[in-house]
Amino acid sequence: MKELLPQQFIFLDESGKPEVYSSGGINLVERGLASKFLVLAAVRSNDHLELRRIVGDFKTELIGDPLLKKYFSTAYSLEAFHATDDFPEIRERFYRFLNDLDIRIDVVVVDKMKCYPALRENPGRMYGVMAGQLLRDLCHQTERTEIIFSRKDSKLKLRRELETEVECVRLDYLNKHPNLRADLRLTYQHNPHYTHAGLQVADYAAFAVFKVFETGEDKWYRLVQGKIGRIQDVCNKKYFTKSNPL
Repeated sequence: MKELLPQQFIFLDESGKPEVYSSGGINLVERGLASKFLVLAAVRSNDHLELRRIVGDFKTELIGDPLLKKYFSTAYSLEAFHATDDFPEIRERFYRFLNDLDIRIDVVVVDKMKCYPALRENPGRMYGVMAGQLLRDLCHQTERTEIIFSRKDSKLKLRRELETEVECVRLDYLNKHPNLRADLRLTYQHNPHYTHAGLQVADYAAFAVFKVFETGEDKWYRLVQGKIGRIQDVCNKKYFTKSNPL
């Protein structure tokens, strides 16, 4: 077995929502009340503190840019990068900035109406299983991996359910690949989007791919596609890579 690097940090965020049905059984996707796709992006970094510093410095640079001053106010202070909320001019600058970061990005796309019924009926499980699909082979590339989910809720039960779903997928993958080491250290964290630069980068990556699948808009994806190593369209059994771009 090859010698592994000591550690990595994987930041995971999504664009779109896993819900298909309302509490009353209405198909929200068919009604146009929920997204057709769920996109999960994983951003890998070997030095999360350096990543945070670089992104923080870039934010300070944007805030001090006289050409962008008209966007900053008490209502919009750019406390954290968030693709759906940021002005297009800021969004474009951030996407171009991402190309110079020492990160790796992988993406899973979920065509929600093509999922198994058990997943369509349970959004929490859909999210967990697809997160596991995204992370299953990324977790075995360093001695220690810390996975950070972007989660608003702080309920212990929901956090444990998510981790359980991810672990089920990961361990199944591990059993099918006996050449992989099973003694690597793996930990999970759940933090709000604004607390980690890596989560903000993952948010932007997920948004760019989501816009392609959900609306056909590829403007943002074209700006960042060079940093995305793999896009797996799970339900349609398609893979897109740098040599076979979306």
